[in-house]
Amino acid sequence: MAKYLPLFFLISALSFFGIVWIVFDVDPNVATWHFFAIFVVLFFLAIFGFLGTLIFYARTFFLKRYSRDSYLKNSFKIAFFVAIFATIILILDILKLLSGFNAFLGFLAVSLFALYSLLGKKLEE
Repeated sequence: MAKYLPLFFLISALSFFGIVWIVFDVDPNVATWHFFAIFVVLFFLAIFGFLGTLIFYARTFFLKRYSRDSYLKNSFKIAFFVAIFATIILILDILKLLSGFNAFLGFLAVSLFALYSLLGKKLEE
């Protein structure tokens, strides 16, 4: 599984360049909803890939207690939840619905989903 890390990094870098292209070359006043959807997907992929790779390399460099595969799965699981939260905040901001209460509700939803993914499997066994 660790052999796919360069692919994750490459997809994240391409997503970052797509985000830069949309930010600097697309006028949001005349853009269709397709650009906003592409922007949200690229934003998710960039955060997921960069953060997952960064956490994986930091954990394998500083902690050598467990196997690489467990670090890889846990690092990308953490990156997934952070990317989901950032994407929810981005979608709310695009729709002009972002407030402190909505951000808290998004954080609560992602936290409960993360807690379920952590404890849900243990409760079923």
